[in-house]
Amino acid sequence: MAFLRKRTLLCSQILANIFRYFVFALLIFTVAFVAPTASFANAKNTTKKEGKQPAQKVEFLNEKTCPSLLDEDAKGDEPVDADTARLLRYTVPGVKNLPANLPERELLEEIAYDTWAYFRDVVDKETGLPLDNIMVFPSKTKANCYTSVTNIGLYIMCVVSAFDLGFIDRFEAVRRVTRVIESLEKVDKWEGHPYNYYKTITLQTDKPYVSTVDNGWLAAGIIVAKEAFQSELGERCEVLLKQMDFNKLYDRIESQFYVGYDGEKEKYSPYHYGLLCCESRVASYIAIGKGDVPRKHWFKLYRTLPSEWKWQARTPVGFERTYFGTRFFQGYYQIENVKFVPSWGGSMFEYLMPTLVLREQEVAKKGLGLNNEIAVRAQIAYAEKQKYPVWGISPCSTPENIWGYFEYGVEELGSSGYQDKGVITPHASFLALAVLPEQAIKNIRNLLINYPEIYGKYGFYDAVNVNTFKISKKYLCLDQAMTLIALNNYLNNGAIRYLFNHDTQMKAQEDMLSIEDFFEEN
Repeated sequence: MAFLRKRTLLCSQILANIFRYFVFALLIFTVAFVAPTASFANAKNTTKKEGKQPAQKVEFLNEKTCPSLLDEDAKGDEPVDADTARLLRYTVPGVKNLPANLPERELLEEIAYDTWAYFRDVVDKETGLPLDNIMVFPSKTKANCYTSVTNIGLYIMCVVSAFDLGFIDRFEAVRRVTRVIESLEKVDKWEGHPYNYYKTITLQTDKPYVSTVDNGWLAAGIIVAKEAFQSELGERCEVLLKQMDFNKLYDRIESQFYVGYDGEKEKYSPYHYGLLCCESRVASYIAIGKGDVPRKHWFKLYRTLPSEWKWQARTPVGFERTYFGTRFFQGYYQIENVKFVPSWGGSMFEYLMPTLVLREQEVAKKGLGLNNEIAVRAQIAYAEKQKYPVWGISPCSTPENIWGYFEYGVEELGSSGYQDKGVITPHASFLALAVLPEQAIKNIRNLLINYPEIYGKYGFYDAVNVNTFKISKKYLCLDQAMTLIALNNYLNNGAIRYLFNHDTQMKAQEDMLSIEDFFEEN
């Protein structure tokens, strides 16, 4: 028995993503080449005992940059332990044999524990911030020492999840989150909003750009920490949340959020986050809950793009509707007899990432909750049609090039639609635990059976190409975090969703979710 381990102007959406991943690629280039609550869950709060870890060897490309952590058998380098590399610790990920036939809870707890190991280890020991990613090569592991505010917000939720699951005690959880809060209090900001990316060692940013969607996820993490550790961190969390006034990023004319604010050019992005069914809806929800923007904003987000925009994937159908005094087009797409509200690209995380904190399946049974289920079933059906042995298409690293990242999706599920290149990412299955758990668990087992090298000591590697069997030997903080938080929610009765909605301002907005019927005209 295993030890108890526990995502206007809607060309805006694609241009926003292009911008975000341009910045992502630029930062990788810079780092690599230039500067080469009580807890809701009934957790036992016991700390997992570990065996002694082997000493790691480190190649310092430059004393002020992030080193590469070399595997034990690397030749010709002076051995230095992981402590000197500014990581809390480091384990050579390798390949780990995880039996796919373990009982359900034992299997998921084992995956949760291994996934937590990334956040246990790959964190700057002084600033407390998680590294964006590590890339595992045959002779070394490249650690990229920058992070995003989405990573930071999700890391906070991962620490709370580790506490819920019994991997760390309350003292360690509070210690870790406190270190993050201290760093957030120090970093340069614009009007109280942190910038999108920071170097984990220096806390400096190369590009002073404020991203609305990313700060939404940071705020979500701070809300969870505030509710989980009220007595220790409540006041400091409240101060950070108050400083993050989302009204400063809101276009009152369009009643939508700007994609962001460019601090160098001192101007807003010319584009907006315009679709409801994207990961950005969490920022909208939080901004409404805080009182930063009016409720009408929620219904000014497009369910489908305006029908006169002929370039979209298909012509929307629907009807006019009024909720809370705001009139809007309740649009949807229809393929044969299936009705659905599209995301931009048709990817899993656009639809499902918000379920990490929003109780859509519980309270939006005719709206977002129903639509989430339709999207997952459509992804499963698509994979079967393509004769893929597994499903789960979502943005992730590229198996053919470990430095790459690509927005994969099921094109027919999107307003524009991302491409499918036969790449499956495990995080999609874990997000689907909130929607279709039986199918998700079966898919997780099939990933282990069909691709034995997809699993390492930090859990699932980021992606596999089912046509070539090529695996992306990379761990992304974002995708690991979605996996762990989703597992905690599944194993502990929606623990993170509970904490988020324990905030009375957030809980009070659930009627926006429950009132909406996507497909039936009343």
